Amino acid sequence: MEEQEGPKVIRINILQASMTLGTYLGAYIILVYLAMVLTVKYAAISLLALPLLFGIPVVAWFLIRRFRDSTKAPFFPFTVSWMLSILTFLFATVLSCMVAYLYLRYIDNGALAAGLTARMDLMMQSSQAATAAMTDPAQVEQYNKMMEMMQQTITWYCSLPATAMTKQLIQASLMWGNIISLIIGLITSKRIKIQQ
Repeated sequence: MEEQEGPKVIRINILQASMTLGTYLGAYIILVYLAMVLTVKYAAISLLALPLLFGIPVVAWFLIRRFRDSTKAPFFPFTVSWMLSILTFLFATVLSCMVAYLYLRYIDNGALAAGLTARMDLMMQSSQAATAAMTDPAQVEQYNKMMEMMQQTITWYCSLPATAMTKQLIQASLMWGNIISLIIGLITSKRIKIQQ
């Protein structure tokens, strides 16, 4: 029997791959959430928490690129890369927000809200000292309005139950995940190289 030569078909199970990649990214995001919660109690951890937070897109890019390279496909179209990125962020959001909800509901007992309120009170005290040194009344008024708006936001957020806090976290994670996945899809796509 003769073997037919034709184009090689490469099949990628996007759902399964994105679940696996989403688990890895979700574990990293859980680490970021842990660092952010510890920042409320220990301010020095913010030196670690902020780079971890800004590292989320880098880790997602690394995971998608590593998967692309492991398939050894001659091309990796934008649509596949983009869908893989979106689903990876979706599964990472599900995992990380589920852990965040369990923490807020059963472990936290209001410690996060109390820590945020204490930090905001400290900021308000230091802002009074800062406004005393300002000479422009318009600048003082604008600064006071900004600080008052921050205090209202923190007060509102701290008054939310665990389910509402988690819903806010899910909305933010999905919004940023969609934006970042578009960029990652553009960066990790691989075009067909036409040989001459």
